[in-house]
Amino acid sequence: MSLREKKKIETKNRIFEVSGRLFKEKGFENTTVDEIAKEAGIAKGTFFNYFPTKEALLLYFGEQRDELIYNLIENETKRSIPAKEKITNLLVRLAESYEKDRELTKLLIFEYRRYIGYSGLRPDNSRSRRIIKILQDLLEEGMKNSEVKSHIEAKKAAEVLTAIYVHSLMMWVNADGDFSFSSDISGKIDLLFEGIGD
Repeated sequence: MSLREKKKIETKNRIFEVSGRLFKEKGFENTTVDEIAKEAGIAKGTFFNYFPTKEALLLYFGEQRDELIYNLIENETKRSIPAKEKITNLLVRLAESYEKDRELTKLLIFEYRRYIGYSGLRPDNSRSRRIIKILQDLLEEGMKNSEVKSHIEAKKAAEVLTAIYVHSLMMWVNADGDFSFSSDISGKIDLLFEGIGD
């Protein structure tokens, strides 16, 4: 990677970090592009070189999540451990990444959903389809190794796991009290595997 490419990545990450802090302090609506640019130490025009709109930061948040997910998947699928452990590690580590900054996670999820509705766009279901496919593959691997009951429909089980994960995430970000999302999802996977495991 060239020095110029590294600098571009650093600038984009700085914009994202600064905007996240300002969103938490002032709210998404009350934070301006001018403020983000000033805090990031860049010209306003530079901001638009990286993000065409303030709302585009929300899409970038989703892209960052995707990158994290696929790095975790790559690491887990290479390991010689049972399928259940791979699935648990993947979903728990993803939950832990959200736990690092619950308030920012909550704000960005809420604003992303609001922005999608406001702009008339529809959410991109390709993300959830990809996660379902990955979980399906891991479950099928578990069937081959007699870790998962062979009569289970792997796709439906993967859809259930994904639905449980998304529901648990929404319960966690909207909860009044504080509880561990990663522990919660780990316990739910254990419970699910009591029903589908061999």
